[in-house]
Amino acid sequence: MNSLNKRRLSDIHFTIDKDLNVKKGNHSFLMLVHRTNYNINISEILEETDATVLRYFLANFDDSFPKRSFIATIKPADNYISCIFTIAKEDSLFNVVLEELSYSRQLLNKTLLESREFSALLQSFDVYYFIFDGTKYILKNTKDLITIFTGSRKSFEEYFTKNFHINIYHDDTLTQLNSMFANIESFVSNKYYRLLQENNKSITIHTLKTSTRSESIIIASMSTMNDNSPVINAYAESRDGLTGLYNKKAITELAVKKINEEKVPCTMIILDADHFKDCNDSYGHYYGDKVLATIASCICDSIKGKGIAGRIGGDEFMILLDSVEENQIIRTARNIRANIQWNITNSNPDNVITCSMGIARFPENGENYKKVFDLADKSLYIAKHRGRNCYILYKPEIHNRIFIENKQTDDRMSNGKFFTDSVNSELEILNQLDLIKEKKSPDLNKLLAMITEYLQISKVTVYGKNYDMLYTAGADSLDLRGNFLKQRKNYFKFFNKYGFLHLDNTNVLNSIDGEHYNFYREKNIASTLEIIVRNKSNEPFLICYDLYRPARTFRKDKIIFAILIARKISEIM
Repeated sequence: MNSLNKRRLSDIHFTIDKDLNVKKGNHSFLMLVHRTNYNINISEILEETDATVLRYFLANFDDSFPKRSFIATIKPADNYISCIFTIAKEDSLFNVVLEELSYSRQLLNKTLLESREFSALLQSFDVYYFIFDGTKYILKNTKDLITIFTGSRKSFEEYFTKNFHINIYHDDTLTQLNSMFANIESFVSNKYYRLLQENNKSITIHTLKTSTRSESIIIASMSTMNDNSPVINAYAESRDGLTGLYNKKAITELAVKKINEEKVPCTMIILDADHFKDCNDSYGHYYGDKVLATIASCICDSIKGKGIAGRIGGDEFMILLDSVEENQIIRTARNIRANIQWNITNSNPDNVITCSMGIARFPENGENYKKVFDLADKSLYIAKHRGRNCYILYKPEIHNRIFIENKQTDDRMSNGKFFTDSVNSELEILNQLDLIKEKKSPDLNKLLAMITEYLQISKVTVYGKNYDMLYTAGADSLDLRGNFLKQRKNYFKFFNKYGFLHLDNTNVLNSIDGEHYNFYREKNIASTLEIIVRNKSNEPFLICYDLYRPARTFRKDKIIFAILIARKISEIM
């Protein structure tokens, strides 16, 4: 790979067939793949998913466009490079030019981290400093950067306290030592710790964080002092150990001071991660912690210089913005929502994490902290009711009525009426199905309209043989899928083994399948539940339940009922 460092990837070109076999290329291509001949299939240096999609891309190449672009990740040697393949068709072959998006991520990270490490050394380091790279601790000296120690936290803690004569029997020193390691391993930085030594001198440790897009390290400088009076690290005590945001006590005190005492106009956002419990149950608490840390990072990036944030519960956050201008608040809320969804989805496309937000302003909406918090919290409740993945900026002329309706719904749920009404609605739909099945009622469209209203969706559509639309009800009567179903041979590739596809937000496909994503985007389908069912003659039917934008979450009990209805419909077809 070193030979490529002096060469731009735009110098590399080659020719392939639709099965990705290389037919010819230039010298730079041979250097890239470490070959002396062209006897290679390009899939050998592509990610497996990219290779599969590229084959499909070439097999369906649109001749009306002289050039097409395809984004892929190549992996020469041990490195990964994101590239654009600019592809032009010539008879049955395809000429490809590689246009670079990024250098090797591994080489880039190593270079950046090393350069930032040296930059940090320009500060007033004493004789030693240490690094935490996420897995191990590395102790070095500042004179010639020789590594003195490498190991786990436990072994480093033992080495550090022994060789630097840390007085672990001093209560405050022990507290700060434990706090230091906890914060370092949570990548919380820019803190000072003063540790008492056995000779009554002290060591001050200052932590700094440096990052690339995919790696982070903590660099800790060490300096000795004669002062033997360690100080309490008040900064550490005000922070949440997992996310690095203010903890509940600190953010609440800051909000109360700002609103009740200083009377400074501001905006409060209460944010809650949607279905976080399901995420924990499915992927484990370690992954859940990573999700919370990512949410915190997305919040920080979105409000940088515009406010502060804290974690006030398991998956609940409070944000205090300096602005009360509606357009700025909405822009910030949108950025937070988009950042959370895309950052977590890109790291794990199978898990779509979204957020709901309730927003209230001081003094416009409330005269004190308690009133503003209460309105923001109630607005969050509305956002949850509307299907999640949205924000509600409190406006009394709109939301006071909704507060009352939600209270009435809660009352109906507590006394059982809500569930009784739901059962009655489901029974009515099932009775209509029985009437149609017994040929006592031919009106399937009426039934579909009832289903649409009960599920609170935009539309339901039934497709039969050759993907012809048979029935539809809801917002419009358009055939949204017909042409795409017939043209797309692998339309069902995202369906699970039980024959259905459930997407609470179709935007997740943007990083997986651009063509499928563009289809949903063009048709304004934000959430969908699509089910393949068969009748007694084994003929397939596709039943689609769609929600138009904005995206909302299907309730689990409603998904079960929708699948049941789909199977019942197949029985009468």
